[in-house]
Amino acid sequence: MSDPRDPEEFGAYRDYLMALARAQVSVDLRARIDPSDLVQETLCEALRDLPRHRGRSRAEMMGWFRSLLRFNLIDRLRRLRLERRVVSCDGALDRTSQGMSALMLASQSAPEARAAREEDALALAALLGQLSPPQAEAIVLKHCHGMSVAEISRHMNRTPDAVGGLLRHGMRRLRELM
Repeated sequence: MSDPRDPEEFGAYRDYLMALARAQVSVDLRARIDPSDLVQETLCEALRDLPRHRGRSRAEMMGWFRSLLRFNLIDRLRRLRLERRVVSCDGALDRTSQGMSALMLASQSAPEARAAREEDALALAALLGQLSPPQAEAIVLKHCHGMSVAEISRHMNRTPDAVGGLLRHGMRRLRELM
């Protein structure tokens, strides 16, 4: 990606946003809130509001996309009158994004290293986008949110054995793709 503000490059953020959206919308809400719809709405909003956005770096763009996604999710939940079912939506998106970055190069701190981590987070999101949605979601919940298999099974409404299979097969596929 050359210019993070180039509307032609917004598609590169799609997988990143999908990973965040899938982690936030639990299985029981997916009948009413589709993560793909949230991502599409977020990208359309970003395109519309790009002239007013002042950020120039990839990190600023990613933060802006996270905020747009968070507000779109909150708005959707308000419309559905389901706010009470969401716990701490604000911090969870940031934790997911930070977890994705931490998976790749957690110890680097120079500006060049931060840019490399952001690139790696986008690359990881693109790889996760090549997995089945349940595999990608299980991996994000386990490795970015630090959830246990039991917690993931409750979140995804699956048995612990099924979640273990999703994690095992998803991680094997990620290794093949890398």
